[in-house]
Amino acid sequence: MGKEILAAVFIIGTALNAAAYELPSSTGTHRVYFEADSAGFNEYSRAIDLEGNVRLEEFSESGKQQKLIRARNLSVNMASRTVIAPSDFVMDDDTGTVYGKSGFVDYGAESGRINYGRFSYKNFIIKGRVVEFDRSEYTYKKASITSCDEEPPHYRLRASRLYLVPDRYFLAYNTVFFVGKIPVFYFPVVYRPLGGGTPFVSIFRPGFDQRNGFFVKSSYVYRVNRETRAKLYLDYFEKRGFGTGAELDFRRPEKNITDVSVYRIREYSGVRDRWGVNGGYWHLFNRFNESDPAQYYSQGFFRLLSDPKVNNNFFRTNPFAVSPDEQASVALTRKTNYTVTRLSAYGRETHTADFEKFRKANSSLPRLDFNTVPFSVLRLPVLNTFSGYFENGRDEGRDYAQKRGNGVWTVSRSVPLLKHVTLSPSAYYDQSVFVSTVSGNNDTWTGRYGGGATLRYDRFWGSFDLGYAYRRRLRDNKLREDLGAADKGQETSSLSSQLFVMPRFNTYYKLSTAYDLRDYFRASFTKRLAPLIAEVYYAPRPDVDIFAAETYSLSGGSKSFVTQINFGGRENYIGGGIANYSSAPREWVFSNVLGFRPWRGSGWRAETVLRYRLKSEGNFNYSDFKFFEKGITLYRDFHDFRTKWDYRERSGGVREFYFYLNLKISEPARKDDLEEKSRQYWHPWRKDGEVRD
Repeated sequence: MGKEILAAVFIIGTALNAAAYELPSSTGTHRVYFEADSAGFNEYSRAIDLEGNVRLEEFSESGKQQKLIRARNLSVNMASRTVIAPSDFVMDDDTGTVYGKSGFVDYGAESGRINYGRFSYKNFIIKGRVVEFDRSEYTYKKASITSCDEEPPHYRLRASRLYLVPDRYFLAYNTVFFVGKIPVFYFPVVYRPLGGGTPFVSIFRPGFDQRNGFFVKSSYVYRVNRETRAKLYLDYFEKRGFGTGAELDFRRPEKNITDVSVYRIREYSGVRDRWGVNGGYWHLFNRFNESDPAQYYSQGFFRLLSDPKVNNNFFRTNPFAVSPDEQASVALTRKTNYTVTRLSAYGRETHTADFEKFRKANSSLPRLDFNTVPFSVLRLPVLNTFSGYFENGRDEGRDYAQKRGNGVWTVSRSVPLLKHVTLSPSAYYDQSVFVSTVSGNNDTWTGRYGGGATLRYDRFWGSFDLGYAYRRRLRDNKLREDLGAADKGQETSSLSSQLFVMPRFNTYYKLSTAYDLRDYFRASFTKRLAPLIAEVYYAPRPDVDIFAAETYSLSGGSKSFVTQINFGGRENYIGGGIANYSSAPREWVFSNVLGFRPWRGSGWRAETVLRYRLKSEGNFNYSDFKFFEKGITLYRDFHDFRTKWDYRERSGGVREFYFYLNLKISEPARKDDLEEKSRQYWHPWRKDGEVRD
């Protein structure tokens, strides 16, 4: 006997009051359609019990399917407009697919409840012991979430409660991250926008170092909108306590570019907070009035620290943040087609010998700068420029500030002599003033004059420059040459030359030097000749580049030697560098880097760095060998997440290991260039994909 199919329709809304067995028209009405192998109808309770291959479909007024429920058996109550599933069922709608052990749907209230539900949404699999839902939100109790489609999953986040708003976000509380059956981390909150929203990236770096013990550094990154990205840092250090921080990026290039980072920690044994604040901004103001064509903008940067050691204790990847100095600057600029006026303030502090406190170094509070673009006077065939400043400045090593200023007027012109030869002469007058800061002293005005000329021979293969520079100082407060000084007022008189050869786009050579022509002292040719500076760059292939630079004095020998050779691409490469300076002529500094995949298609990738110093005694005899940095980083992509292991040792007692985890469910659907542009502008030392120091 063939399978019996029962089909019926009940109308949601007022149409549900129709008498028994009266089936109103289904067109233009929000309705539910169901079918099954067999059915039983109770006329008094208006309940229909469906058995075998049950399908229940909900349609909108336009006839579009909104929900499909498939089950072994269902109970449909037409009076209360509810559907009860006493056993396993599957529910599909626009948001995804839900599997449940049992549950019910209230079509009148557009809500429901599912026991032991499993929800497949895009690349997520979300489970809950109890799932409650309405027209806009799912609430999971005793929940877990993963993007791994294996059973059991490679990883999962288990949460006491999880809220899912399809196409908007999910929010989970009191979560534990499991790898297999092993609990690894605890997170109080996990949040991620979905659908048209922007990715919320959660990154976790557990590790260990000698000073802080075991630690977990967590980063939460949220793209607020196309111009703004916010980051939250929550860290735990076994020996030191809990640290918190945040970073904000805003980028609207035509109006404002801003980056601000803050970090704070109170160590277990400390009585005060340790903190760091750094960042900067650029902001373009609107015109003050319609008749003013000038541009007004402000810019600044700052790096402020509670103490000189805080960065080195907690941040290891930023070579500038590790610096113990602090500094800050702010400026307001007015720019027209002819002038640039800038009012600024700057201050810097360096560390004391014991690295415990700061001491004032140099400052300029405030400073006024004024510059012009080249302009002509009385239609004369020369260009004029003026630049000057006045400040209340303080120099390092001095315990007082000095009011001082300087102005320079320059006249110049470029004269083509031959087809490939150009002469560029110039002359200037330089006036400086030091305002008395001690009672009884007079203001000091010091003038200087000078000039020069550059003769350039320019061809397709490069250029050759021959230049002359002259600078003479006048007596203080006098328009007379300072002949009574030890240098007779001769500050500069030199002949310089530079040869630049670029035979191909991937090769260049540069050689430059200068000769001192001042006659107030006696010196040999080798002492008058400035050090020769030679540079060579050669890139025979896209994956090979070679650079070398030497500064050599005929009287004193080598002043510096630097070379760097790189082979390979982004993943497989090797590089080495050597440096030697006259400040430590017997010491040679080496830097070696290596990156590789063990074999093609391997999920593992490694990077190593070795920086060390050799002290040479000559004849290949080295008396001292010392590493000042060594490290290895391993990368491994798994089915559901990416990992990074990093071990690093550095002078100053830094020895740390950390583990980096980035879940693939947190990765953006498409590459977002806000982070990349911010990294290039504010944090160029960060590697691609790094979100913090």
